[in-house]
Amino acid sequence: MNIYSPRVIGSQQHVAARNEITEAKLRRLARLRADGPRVLSVYLDLDPERFATPPARASEVDSLLDEASRRIESEKHPHEELEQLRADLERLRGHLQDGGYTEGARAHAVFCCSSLELFEALSLPEPVESRVTVSDSPYIEPLVEIGPPEPWCVALVNRRLARILRGSANNLIEVLSFGDSVHGQHDQGGWSQARYQRSVEHDVDAHLRHTAEVLLRQFERKRFVGLLLAAPEELRLHVAEKLHPYVREQLVGYLVLDVENSTIEDVRSVAAEAIEDHQGAIVRERLEELRARLGRGERAAAGAEDVSRALTERRVGTLLYDRQQPGEDFVEHAVHAALEQDAEVFPVETPDLGPLGGIGALLRF
Repeated sequence: MNIYSPRVIGSQQHVAARNEITEAKLRRLARLRADGPRVLSVYLDLDPERFATPPARASEVDSLLDEASRRIESEKHPHEELEQLRADLERLRGHLQDGGYTEGARAHAVFCCSSLELFEALSLPEPVESRVTVSDSPYIEPLVEIGPPEPWCVALVNRRLARILRGSANNLIEVLSFGDSVHGQHDQGGWSQARYQRSVEHDVDAHLRHTAEVLLRQFERKRFVGLLLAAPEELRLHVAEKLHPYVREQLVGYLVLDVENSTIEDVRSVAAEAIEDHQGAIVRERLEELRARLGRGERAAAGAEDVSRALTERRVGTLLYDRQQPGEDFVEHAVHAALEQDAEVFPVETPDLGPLGGIGALLRF
């Protein structure tokens, strides 16, 4: 989570969409299995378009708790298991009715199993359908679809000013801005004008070097997975050339923004679209690699049977599955198994996986 204070522009305020998913939490939940008593998994939709008021949220909470109670009481459970589920439901009831988790959350997930000493509550940055699941492991597929917040950096740079924003795609915060002294233009002409122009360009060059040094310090302090740069077109290559190789490797694209006058919301909006495009390109690359490997008959699997076998043999490096694929239990099992072996997991919104049975994997060996 970002440790910096936001730069305030005018009276704008931004309530960040909270995303408490982490890779560590996902993998820990994926490895949990209940031996006997079951895990209660609950997702509460907090879509602000539907549940903006406390009464609307309270009604949704009550409906969800009633559904959980019906689910527990209607299914056959051994006595000890039933008593634990009832106790877990009461703990869940106290948590959800407290309501302290709602600020900045678009949804809320809770996983509870007292025999596993499990009570994990996560605020989510996107609405999800309210639902209750009682099974031998936490139901985590909706978490995988959202994913952990990845650390990004956005730099807005012109000839005299630089602004640096950091955070996830839905929670970029301006962490610092600075300007360097750059001489203004003048029109004396002749040798004096030429010397003055060289002085101006020297100042601009120093400003770009300063910006590059700041970005390197930011990267060393806390690495980011991608850098987006907004700069006048004629300045872009000059900025990129000044970046340290470590930082330049993270440069994934350019944004069209007014460096000095764009609001933070302007930057967030344009950056979020660019980040989504970049992430979509990664998925397309994995899909192309999957098709190529299948065509060559090497280190790839497609369809439920082949992917299940590869997961059992712990050979999966990347799992791709169709979000709309029927057979939810199989998908959930596959996601758990993939995370247990530290594989990448990509939910895919494309018909490309249809001919492959809705699921495919790139294999390590």
